[in-house]
Formats: sequence, structure tokens, C-alpha cells
Amino acid sequence: MASMFLDYNSQIQNLKSKNLIVNDEIYAKDILQRTSYYGLINGYKTAFIDPTTNRYISGTTFDDIYQIYLFDTALREIFLKYILIFERHIKSSISYHFSQLHGSEIADYQNLANYDYGNQKNQVLKLFHKMNQKINNPHISPQIKHYLSLYQDVPLWVLMTDLTFGEIATMFRYLKGTCKTDVCNDFHQIGRAELSKMLILLTKARNICAHGNRLFNYSTGDAILDCSAHQKLKIIKKGSLYVYGKSDLFAVVISLKYLLDPHIFRNFYYELKKSIKKYHPSNTILEEMGFPSNWMSILRIKVY
Repeated sequence: MASMFLDYNSQIQNLKSKNLIVNDEIYAKDILQRTSYYGLINGYKTAFIDPTTNRYISGTTFDDIYQIYLFDTALREIFLKYILIFERHIKSSISYHFSQLHGSEIADYQNLANYDYGNQKNQVLKLFHKMNQKINNPHISPQIKHYLSLYQDVPLWVLMTDLTFGEIATMFRYLKGTCKTDVCNDFHQIGRAELSKMLILLTKARNICAHGNRLFNYSTGDAILDCSAHQKLKIIKKGSLYVYGKSDLFAVVISLKYLLDPHIFRNFYYELKKSIKKYHPSNTILEEMGFPSNWMSILRIKVY
């Protein structure tokens, strides 16, 4: 059975009945109108709930929850901005090196012989199908339409603008070894396996940011590989596994450390630090983000 509808006044009374302090009901109503009860309360209440009573921890205010909501909004803007910078770079890198090695026409980038797919042939064929959907789409993008009209073909560097980050990650996964290595060399000679894992992680984080979903406690089953950053930050282990920076938001920070140019990462770092200083999330929130207590040291460590 679906939850019963509550008007804004009833939503506020419901919150107060669960031990949440609402100092200004007019202000709270305005916030709920702009964010929705589900988007604000259901999205961000967890850190403030006593699991034994399912009520708010004593002293928790409506504004405490709203501040985490605002913090998460700021995080999405920052992470999306810098993931997009990396996305543009890797699209350029893949299109350049693939075209240099194999050619840039449709017949080249949809030729199975130019990929190393093992027993995953169907995955490459699915990628080709998605490429064709963009080329033959009734609502074709202007740049693709232009090249089809003029040359009856679409160079890879033109198609790249329409491919999603997830499709780019798939394409990289099945590139031949030489092409993969050439791409990795554009990103401080990162390892091929390391980049593949980071691409999966960044794809998921990018989608969360783009769709306005909750980011701060982001977690995925796709972990990045152990790397020197984990060791240099002295991240604690549980058994043989690092506790932070593997499949959480800090793993995204570590990935950007490896993949962005140093001056760009520095800008990202200071924007992130400024946001944390502004909203001053609790240690509990930072822990949910996967941020170790010495996370700021990531700016100074050398990883390549």
C-alpha cells in the first residue's frame, strides 16, 4: 500500500512527532515546497536518526537536514564539473588514437577486427548498435547530420560528442592493447586495468550528479584497484581491504587525482575544500563519504 498523502502542514507535524525540531514552520514549508518531502527528508535523514527508536537524535533540527541537502547539491555541481573535464579529455584521446591506428570512418570503428573482445563479442556489437542509433536517429544531432549530408559518413571524433560516458567506458574496455596504452599515456601513463575501473566508477558518479540524486554517500559494487594513493594516505585496512577510497565518493576523488592534470585537480580540490568548510558536515557525514581524517593530504602526495 502506498504512503498516505500529507499536505505540507501535516508533513511538518509528522516530523515534529518524530522528535525533529522545527523552529520556523513557514520556512520549513517553503523548503518542502521547493525540494519535496521525499527529496529532502527521505534523502538525508539517515545520519540524524537513532536506529533503535527510529526517531531523530535529540537536538536535531530541520535546518540540520537542509544543510546536508545543500552540501550534497554543492558536491554534485563540483564533481560533475570536473568529471566532465575528464570526459572531454578521454573522448578526444580515444578518438585520436583509434583513428590514428585504425581509421576514423564508420566502417573502421564498427569493425570487430579493431577490438579485443575475447568472449564478449555481444558487448561490442551492442556498442555498435548504440552508435548506429545515434547516426540514424530521426532526431539526429546537427554535427552528425552535417557530416552525413556532406560526406555520407561520420568521423569518430564527431560521433564522440554524442556517445555517453558509459559508452566511452565500454569502448575503452574493448580497445586493442596498443590503442589502450596510447590512451593511458595521455593520462600520466596510468595502467590499463586501473583506468578501466576508474571509468566505471566515474560513469556512475557522473550519472548521479546529472540526475540530481544523492551523492555524498555514493557507493558502488565497482571498486577501483588498490593504488599508491591508498598507501601514501595510510588509509586503514579491514583485513586486506582498504576501508576508504575504493568504491565510495573518496574513490572518485582519488580517480580524479590520477586522471586530471595537476593544476586542474588543484582547482577541484580547493572548490571541494571550500564547500566542506562552508557546510561543515559532521565526521559521520565525512565518513559516509569515505573521506579519511587526513583526506586533504591528497593534494600534496605524488601519484605519478
